[in-house]
Amino acid sequence: MSSTSEEQRALQLAQKAADSVKAGDLAEAARYLREASTIAPENPQIKDAWTSLRQEEDKSELLTLCKIWVKSRDEDDGDRALRVVQKQAINPKEAEQAMEILFSFKGEDDVLDQVTGELLHSAGAQRWLATAVREQPTRIYYEMFERGDDSIEGLLKVLLNRSVWPDDEAFKNGHRDMFMLSLAMMMEEALEHPERAMKGIAQLLAHYAEHLKGIIDADSFDVILSTLDIRLPASLRSQATLASIKLFELAPDTAGELISKFVTNRVKKGDANDLVIAFSAATAIFPVAVTAAAALFLTEGFVSTLVPMVQKKKSHKLEQVTLELISAACVDKNCRDAINKHCREWLEELVAESQDKKRANLAALVLVKLGEEVAPSDGPQIIVPGRVDQSDLIASFKSMVIGGDTSSKQDSVEGLAYASLQPKVREDLSKSPKFLKRLLGTMSEPSAPSNILFGGLTIFVNITEYLPIQSEEEKRMSQLKAYANVQKPAAPDELLNDANVSVRCKRMLEAGIVPLLVHVCKRGSPTILNQSSQILLSLSKEPKLRGPMAQQGAIKLLILIWDHISATNTASTSGTTPYPPTALTTTAQALSRILISINPSHVFNAALPSTSAIRPLASQLTRTDSSTWQLHAFEALLALTNLASLDLGTQDHILRSAFEIVIDDLLLSNHTMIRRAATELLCNLMASPTCIAYFADPAAPRAKQRLHLLLAMTDVDDTPTRSAAGGALAMLLSVSEAVTALLNQEKGIEFLLELCRDEDEDVKYRGVVCVRSVAEVPEGIEKLKDKGAVDTMKLVLKESRRQEVLGTGVETLKILLGQ
Repeated sequence: MSSTSEEQRALQLAQKAADSVKAGDLAEAARYLREASTIAPENPQIKDAWTSLRQEEDKSELLTLCKIWVKSRDEDDGDRALRVVQKQAINPKEAEQAMEILFSFKGEDDVLDQVTGELLHSAGAQRWLATAVREQPTRIYYEMFERGDDSIEGLLKVLLNRSVWPDDEAFKNGHRDMFMLSLAMMMEEALEHPERAMKGIAQLLAHYAEHLKGIIDADSFDVILSTLDIRLPASLRSQATLASIKLFELAPDTAGELISKFVTNRVKKGDANDLVIAFSAATAIFPVAVTAAAALFLTEGFVSTLVPMVQKKKSHKLEQVTLELISAACVDKNCRDAINKHCREWLEELVAESQDKKRANLAALVLVKLGEEVAPSDGPQIIVPGRVDQSDLIASFKSMVIGGDTSSKQDSVEGLAYASLQPKVREDLSKSPKFLKRLLGTMSEPSAPSNILFGGLTIFVNITEYLPIQSEEEKRMSQLKAYANVQKPAAPDELLNDANVSVRCKRMLEAGIVPLLVHVCKRGSPTILNQSSQILLSLSKEPKLRGPMAQQGAIKLLILIWDHISATNTASTSGTTPYPPTALTTTAQALSRILISINPSHVFNAALPSTSAIRPLASQLTRTDSSTWQLHAFEALLALTNLASLDLGTQDHILRSAFEIVIDDLLLSNHTMIRRAATELLCNLMASPTCIAYFADPAAPRAKQRLHLLLAMTDVDDTPTRSAAGGALAMLLSVSEAVTALLNQEKGIEFLLELCRDEDEDVKYRGVVCVRSVAEVPEGIEKLKDKGAVDTMKLVLKESRRQEVLGTGVETLKILLGQ
């Protein structure tokens, strides 16, 4: 029998269980009652509490089905539980309790895997799993691994969600435990589903590598590099590639030494299997660490003996991975020279004789990367007769894109991506509607491989690319560099001039490039987003193409891309991002250009408000060291001016985002076009009472200085600037407070009368309207007369032939004369 104190303890636990039941936490209630039952198993109150708990559990269809399923292990019961999870919104407590029940179910089961993955969308289930990982990391990892892909995906979701962990230390320890268990799993022989373990390694390295210090050693690096073997599934290799990239980012020197040892040791062994593993790793590393990989590739005696060694082994897989290795090595000029010297003959034999299309395509791809010319280190470039014709290879690649299978298309697209660096190839590809249609169609497929997307977008970037704008200083520096190299500055290929590029851009737009970009950008890859921005910027240079681009969704796409890149850059705690420094500017400039040339009322609506475009445009106004900054700012000002014609809400949003930089910096620019565009923007913004208050409200800081600056813009040499300043003043002076502010300016009246004397009729008209507004105020009449306004108005009426000027001038003169 239990003692009185034990009985009291058991009753206290039963009361806690009752409270937990009321709170909906049935799993916690069950824990309290299990402990109470070990103390006083016969206590009637505890038995009643168990009864109440079971009744509550029976109310939950999911929990009931989970209990039945765990006992029966029947597939139909599991399917019923899965349907409930998929159809109903499971509350956090219920999801937590379901996880508790299901973890008595052991082994691999597809439905169990799906149910676990679905439950782990809930914060309650994630908290339960985080607690379980802290208490029993090894058991939880192995059970989740055995369940399947969805379970591992759910585990990773928990590991990356800081909010379900009690503190930073537990969060970090969870990462370390799971990373070590994943490495240990990868080291097991004949492991089934190694991609599950590698995914954990890759994701933890990608997101929280700083938590894994001290764990990664040569053995763990070997595990990852061995998984790059081309004979392994692509799903596994892609995760290993991600992990390798992160390791090189974290410690490039150490990683370089480890990859060198890894490859060298296996090459020394000399058997085909070790060579395939070594070459696979080197191929994957080349794009990540070119310098380290090139140094390894150019190790004395390696390239010169490579072809004989491969031919001697008579292994198709070794031959394939060797081709992939030298293809990757072509990114480095010294490696290309070595390949040209020692491997070209073999490559041409493969193209001409190989019955294996995959190998023939790879060899052709390398030859395209090498080009037609051989560049001896001690002489000028020469063309070697009898070699494979580049134009034949390119034609072959085109035909494969048009009619080949997915595998051949991948190599062909990559080959054309390299070949399209040549102006004549860009022109040829753009003139082939059949090729463009098939490539665009292939890239639009949901299952389109990432390398086809990257290669295709690279082709489109090259086809649409304009020569960069150079300042005079940059042109002089280019000439000096050419002279220093004893070279005459070469004129650019005629196919690269703006007129030819513009035609190619038109062809791409007609082929449907913009809808494709809208489609592929849904993948959200940094490479895809950056390349899409480059293409859209090139297309937007030609004003005639901007309207069709807007109709096809380019404006919304550019806003989404800009917002995504901006958010990614802001969220980065390390200061590094996957986007180049120019990505935001490229995107915003393309948006600016399109918005200059279209009617914004035809594009923006409730689903896409005009205010969503203002932040990207305003970002272009900040002065930078770039030689093209003035162009970017000018285009953004024109786009904002166009937007300001929409409505009051848009105007006020522009004022909040850009007014200070416009009035304090750009209006004072020594660049005529920027000063003009800034004044025109102010003119459109003056329709807003907020803008008028910035110049006319005595309580507004610096209102007097701003008004003086606007008046000064009426006296510049540039006629359009004077006209815009006059228009802004005409709108401003329609408000009596602004007239008062003007009369307090020392030479305010003089500026207005100078507008009236302007030779340009538009400027003259704006001046007369301003004087008319001032004449509405008694004090204004006197000041106008004192400054000679009557004579000025008579002169206006004598010289002008424009009806609006004459009509307003007559009215103003009558007021001044008291008629």
